[in-house]
Amino acid sequence: MMEPHVLVVEDSPVYRRLLARMLAQWGYRVSEAENGVDALAVLAASPVSMVISDWEMPEMDGLTLCREIRERQFGHYVYLILLTARENADDLAQGFDAGADDFLNKPVNQSELRARLHAGARILALEATLAARNARLSEALRQIEQDLQVAARIQQSVLPAHQLRYGGFFADWLFLPSAWVSGDIFNVFGLDNHLGFYCVDVSGHGVGAAMMSLAVARQFLHGRAVERFLFTPEGAIASPAEVVSILNSRFCSEEAEVMSYFTMIYGVVDLQSGEGRLCQAGHPTPFIVTPTGAVKTVGSGGAPVGLMPGLQWEDVAFSLAPGERLCLFSDGITECENAAGEQFGPQRLQQWLQAHAGEAIETLLPQFGQHLTGWRSTENPEQQSMADDVSLLLIERTGENR
Repeated sequence: MMEPHVLVVEDSPVYRRLLARMLAQWGYRVSEAENGVDALAVLAASPVSMVISDWEMPEMDGLTLCREIRERQFGHYVYLILLTARENADDLAQGFDAGADDFLNKPVNQSELRARLHAGARILALEATLAARNARLSEALRQIEQDLQVAARIQQSVLPAHQLRYGGFFADWLFLPSAWVSGDIFNVFGLDNHLGFYCVDVSGHGVGAAMMSLAVARQFLHGRAVERFLFTPEGAIASPAEVVSILNSRFCSEEAEVMSYFTMIYGVVDLQSGEGRLCQAGHPTPFIVTPTGAVKTVGSGGAPVGLMPGLQWEDVAFSLAPGERLCLFSDGITECENAAGEQFGPQRLQQWLQAHAGEAIETLLPQFGQHLTGWRSTENPEQQSMADDVSLLLIERTGENR
C-alpha cells in the first residue's frame, strides 16, 4: 500500500523541515505549510490524507485549522495529528471537539510519531474501504430505484384510464401507493352488455405484493384465453362468486407463479338496467351513495383469495339507479392513522362521500386525497406518504349514454 501524503504545518522553519525530512526518509510524500491558511491552500490543491500540525501558530492556529478541515471535508477523510506542549485534559478535549484524531507532545519522539502515523494509515485504509463499499451500495440503491421506477410505470399502465365512460356509466379513481410499487390494483372494463370491475389488495408491501397484484390483473386481460373464465361455457356472464373461486384454485395450485393471498371485490353490472352482482372476498365492504347522500352497504364478507383450496363465496345483488355511485376502496383508507393513532375508519369515508354526493367524481377524488393525507399528518400533508396503499374506485350510473 502506498504511504499517505502528509502535510506538515509548523511556523518554525527549522522544526518543520526536520519533520519533513524524517517523514520523507520513512517513505511518505510530504508537503509543508507555515500556518493554517497556507495549509488549507495546500489541501485544496493536493490529495493530502494526513496532517501533522502545531497547535500554536500565527494567522490560523492548529485548532482552527482542524475545524476548517472538518467543515470543508475536501472529498475524503483527513487524519489530523496536533503537536502541542499542552497536557491539560480540558485542552485535549477541546482539540478532539475541534476534529483532531490524535496528539503528540513536543518535542516529538521519532518512534512514537512513526507508530501514530501507522495507526493513522490503518484508519485511513479502513475509511477508504468503507467509502468504496458505500459507493457500491449507492450505485446498487440507484439501480434498485431505477428498477422500481420502471416497475411502477408498468403497474400504472395496467390501471384503467381516468374518467371512463361506458354507456350510461362513469368511473374514476384515486390511487396513492405507499411506495414505488403497490399491492393494490383495480380496473373497470366492458364485458359484453355489462360493466366488469375488480379491486384487489395483496397481503404485504413492496415488490412481492406488486408482482402478485400484476399476476391477478393478468387474469383479466382482454383478448386472452385467461379471460374465458369470466363467461360460462354457454357464453353468459359468469357469476362473480364462481370467478373468485376459479381465481382461488389458480392461486392455490402448485403451479402458481407467486405464493400469497389477497382480498378482492369482483362484480358486474348490466349497462341497461343497472342491476349488478358482486362477490366480496375479504375486501372492505363497498357501499352505494345516492344523490341525496343516503348510504347502502353491499357485501357479505368472505375469505381472502389464495388462503386455501376449496373455499366458497357468494354473490350479492345490487342495483344502481341514475345518480347513484358504487364506492370500492382498500383498507389503506379505513386503517389510515392520524398522529394520535386513530384510524380514519369506514364511517368517515361514508360521511365524506355523503357530504360531496352532489359534486362531480373527477373533482371530489383529488379533494379526498388531500383530505386523507391531511388526516395522516396535519403538519405537512404535501410530503406525508401513506403507511399503506390507498385505492378508491367510484362507479356512477349517470343515465346518459355517451
